[in-house]
Amino acid sequence: MNNLYEYIDPIVSPFEAFGFDSSRDRIPVPAHWHYYVELLYILEGNVRITIDNMVEICPVGSVILFPPRCVHAIGVSDGGERIRYYVVKFDPEILPYSQKGELDLKASLRSISTAACPCCFSPAQIAERNLRPLFEEIVKEYEEKSYAYSMILSADLSRIMAEFIRLWQKEGCLPAATRMHPSYELRFDFIAEYIDKHYFEELTVEKLASMCGMSHSTFSLHFHRRYGMTCREYINATRISVAENMLLFSDHDVAFIAQEVGYSDCSYFIRCYKRLKGVTPKQARMAGK
Repeated sequence: MNNLYEYIDPIVSPFEAFGFDSSRDRIPVPAHWHYYVELLYILEGNVRITIDNMVEICPVGSVILFPPRCVHAIGVSDGGERIRYYVVKFDPEILPYSQKGELDLKASLRSISTAACPCCFSPAQIAERNLRPLFEEIVKEYEEKSYAYSMILSADLSRIMAEFIRLWQKEGCLPAATRMHPSYELRFDFIAEYIDKHYFEELTVEKLASMCGMSHSTFSLHFHRRYGMTCREYINATRISVAENMLLFSDHDVAFIAQEVGYSDCSYFIRCYKRLKGVTPKQARMAGK
């Protein structure tokens, strides 16, 4: 089966930074998720971003922030154009602690809602804050790995995130820190990975709540608080994201894909896909070619 979870070892590699170029690198990038924060700085072309099943077209000069655990995919809006962008991934734990009275960014990033907080920043917003040199320095430092490079990366990332916090504050949508017991954090991390590995099975909220040792109501409350959607919506979104990967990267027909991702009724699968993606599976396949 096709899993969405991308494992990255935060001890071995708390950072990752590189330049992407569609003339040599594979695009579209399949839907996936991880526990890192991921940033893209668009250098050339119009990039089609899918983030938690919302679609954005991001032009040159844009920056996209993918929070931890959000399912995201990267494509092109025009299949013939060249795409270039910087990629920066980092473990939120490398960020410094905030001063009293300021946003606890580490905690907030764990529960950020991409629907409530804009994660695609416009070229005008980015140019005003002169962030491109910071991205260039991060990629250069990561490639060269000179002595104390990690200190420079941490400082640059803190500066970038501080600018995003100010933008969120200006727009009145600062992310709220999750209010969850640490033991619950680990349980929901486990549930997210379990759903990713078993999305094609019959999954019920009752079963998942039982695996966490919680009542249905407690599990549902904390799940929604953590992911900004119900557990059933999360399962459905996971299945549709896997289906999108299969539509773009395989030749299987729609009925086969529906069965593979856990839908016994192909018509219902098509309705679910269109509701989340705005197009039918066949239209998505044609657009990706």
